[in-house]
Amino acid sequence: MSCTGPGAWSGDLSSRETDVVCIGHAIVDRVATVDARTIEVAGVEPGAMTLIGGDEVARIAELVDGWVLMAGGSAANTAVGLASLGAHPAFVGSVGHDILGEEYERDLARVGVRCVLSRGAVELRTGQCLVLVSSDSGRTMATNLGAGVVIDAAAVEQVFVGTAAAVYIEGYLLDSPGTAAALERSIELAKSGGGFVALSLSDHFLVERHAEFLNEIVRDAVDLLFANEEEARRFTGADDLSGALDALERPGLMAAVTLGARGAVLLSRGERAVVRAPPVGKVVDTTGAGDLFAAGVLYGIIRGAPLETSGRLGALAAGEIVSHLGAQPQVSLRSLAGKAGLIEPW
Repeated sequence: MSCTGPGAWSGDLSSRETDVVCIGHAIVDRVATVDARTIEVAGVEPGAMTLIGGDEVARIAELVDGWVLMAGGSAANTAVGLASLGAHPAFVGSVGHDILGEEYERDLARVGVRCVLSRGAVELRTGQCLVLVSSDSGRTMATNLGAGVVIDAAAVEQVFVGTAAAVYIEGYLLDSPGTAAALERSIELAKSGGGFVALSLSDHFLVERHAEFLNEIVRDAVDLLFANEEEARRFTGADDLSGALDALERPGLMAAVTLGARGAVLLSRGERAVVRAPPVGKVVDTTGAGDLFAAGVLYGIIRGAPLETSGRLGALAAGEIVSHLGAQPQVSLRSLAGKAGLIEPW
């Protein structure tokens, strides 16, 4: 399967009924600011994402008062960001037969995201992620995927992914074999419908675990790759950022590499756009920064924006999300982008 890169598509992608179909783990985020001692008692790796069982969810949840709850998961966060920018996103995932699953769907619908959710075995509960935000704004995540480990391929077909401008896949799905058929079907429908495939590498440990498969899928199917600096280095095998960027300059591939407070670099068909991170009064919580960056970039690309403008939209969205707890925007990203002169006829 060959790919030509998002910028090479003809026709008005923005005229489609659905802009982007986001596919990922459906997880209810519980977010709270904690001290280092709480993270130690929780018994999970500081600054990383640790998969835990249902009993551990209950134990860690009791360590903290004042959790902030919201629909989460990497791809769902991106869908929320797209909706806040004025796009028409859909999200495909899987929840349990429980109240959390019902609230999850309502939460996403409330912010403008169309949901098509599988519901697996009765005993599987909706996934949860306990996000422990430290004083340095870093986040430690204890995640129980619950029902999210299986996504029915029929849910992908139900959302009419073939009519979308793009399909966005979170890399975390590679750790869940029960989502493989849905992932494969989403790529097939996107390609047959003339849309493009975007993939987030999600986590550098995941890149190491699935190196062979990731190289294959990026080579054969992915048109737009999202990664942070560490993920890009692990994926390419480069020793530094410069080497990673050089390695990502492949025919038919667009790449967006985030650099934290240093901004981001976007690559496409020989062009490089260096984007600065916007000033943020105080960084409160970095949860979802990469997800919202992806939302801004996707929004720009499907509307034919220049590479730099797409990157600036991503940086703007990420800048808003790090200014508060949680990965859902607290103000309209479309309004912010309008004030910054980034949303206008291109």
